[in-house]
Amino acid sequence: MVISTSSSAATGSTNGQQFKITPDREAQLDWLRKEIGAANIEEVIGRSINVMVALKRQMAPGAQLFLHSPSGQMRVLIPELEPIPTEQWQYLVERQHPWRRQLYIKGQKLRAFTVWQDMLVNDMTPEEAADNWDLPLAAIHEVIRYCESHQELLKMEADEERYRLEEQGVSLEPKTIN
Repeated sequence: MVISTSSSAATGSTNGQQFKITPDREAQLDWLRKEIGAANIEEVIGRSINVMVALKRQMAPGAQLFLHSPSGQMRVLIPELEPIPTEQWQYLVERQHPWRRQLYIKGQKLRAFTVWQDMLVNDMTPEEAADNWDLPLAAIHEVIRYCESHQELLKMEADEERYRLEEQGVSLEPKTIN
């Protein structure tokens, strides 16, 4: 699907951009269109932009977003609305990604969470992890500090990744070998 932005009915000109939408995104937009009763995808995108702009304008620095229900409240984590991390990391960097916000090991395509998860699953000491991943010990300590202080973000991204894999029909159940 290709979408044009800011087209003028009077002149027929397009003042904006054209962009492709993947089949997965198109399915999400169609689902959202039905859920909110929008007439078309353009209306869905417009309403989505309005919601994001309204939320961003209302959220003061340090504010958190919650949903309230009769059973209690739940924090809603929307990465695009989260404050940009101001922490300075020596070994960790941001990378452009459509939905991930977690940090990576500088100079590698290796997520800090991958190293931390490997340490936890394999009961590794920081020294063992440094040796295993061929990283300085200081980098491993930085990974641990980062992951322990950003667990909510890491959990949300793991849930999102699981959802995306399941949507693609990938089985996440362990296979038994006979």
